[in-house]
Amino acid sequence: MLLRSRLRPAMLVLGVLLLALSLFGAKALTHGPHDSSAAQRFSTGTVRPTGLIVLGTVDTDPPPVAYGLPPVLQSGTIAEVYVKEQQSVRAGDRLYSFDTSLLQRDLDIARAELEVANTRLDEAKAAAEQHAKSVAIMEKVVAGAEDKVRIQSRLYNLIRDNLENFWRNQAQPKLSEEEIRKKLQDDDKLFEANSKYLIALNELGVEQARLAQLRSVDPQVKVRQALAAVKRVEAELAKAQTAIDLCTIRARSAGTVERITISPGTTMGISTREPALWLIPDGKRIIRAEVEADFAHRVTPELIGKPVTIYDNTDPRLTYTGVLRRISGTFLPKRSTGESLLNHNDTRVLEAVIEVDDPAPVGKPPLRVGQRVRVSLGQ
Repeated sequence: MLLRSRLRPAMLVLGVLLLALSLFGAKALTHGPHDSSAAQRFSTGTVRPTGLIVLGTVDTDPPPVAYGLPPVLQSGTIAEVYVKEQQSVRAGDRLYSFDTSLLQRDLDIARAELEVANTRLDEAKAAAEQHAKSVAIMEKVVAGAEDKVRIQSRLYNLIRDNLENFWRNQAQPKLSEEEIRKKLQDDDKLFEANSKYLIALNELGVEQARLAQLRSVDPQVKVRQALAAVKRVEAELAKAQTAIDLCTIRARSAGTVERITISPGTTMGISTREPALWLIPDGKRIIRAEVEADFAHRVTPELIGKPVTIYDNTDPRLTYTGVLRRISGTFLPKRSTGESLLNHNDTRVLEAVIEVDDPAPVGKPPLRVGQRVRVSLGQ
């Protein structure tokens, strides 16, 4: 009991000393001269940003492009890669290509079908020409049948007139009309002439029917059908060729190749999440600043066209200048980043676009696409 009473003052003094040391250490950690946090450096006398400060991300205009599968493939194997990382390319330059063995077979089939379709078109055109010749021939046949009818009719009338004249004027004794009619009916030459006339008239009717049937057929229908078939197969051929062409991925704009993740033999599918490569387009560097709803009232249209100051997110002593070019009129989710994907952040922001004056000033590290920065809007 005596020992406990003697130790109590010493323990009290030791506790006070520990508390003092803890407070001193905390002060040194939060306000020490070697602090490296962005928040501490923003509060130093070296950099004193004024007005509204928002976070932003360095981007390009147009933005970076991720290249993957062409729209004609569900999956494919890389055949060749034509570029390297950090290589500058022009619009239309080849980046990489996929194996097109299966698509080449479709192209060969389409070419064969086109040959067949063209053959059928030639046959339809030849049939149309032959039909025209057949009509012309049949018209001559009908004309000949008409002439034959006229000739047989004249022959019949001539024989009848001669017989009537003989029996009325030269026959002795004179015959009555009834007797003349009976003799005409019994005359073999007149009967033969009449028969030939009737046969010629019947043949004329048959040939006219044949001509009418030929004229009722439009040979151009077959030609148009064959031509449509050719155009359809030509479209299939063009489609097959386009599918092969699309398997050679080309740069859609001039820029610099970044992060190639493929090599010959790599297989990509619709479930492949990582792009084959990234292309950073040549263009102006911009900052896409995020203005949250709490501060949106401080970002007014009057700021557009005015200069702003850009600070490195980790070292605010590195500053850059730019001009505010655009303020969105709608609150939208933040653009996708690795951090937002992990945190599932659905924060809605206004996007302010700042055009950087010089993204790589002398004596300072360049602003890189994807880099996080802070922007002082000066309000």
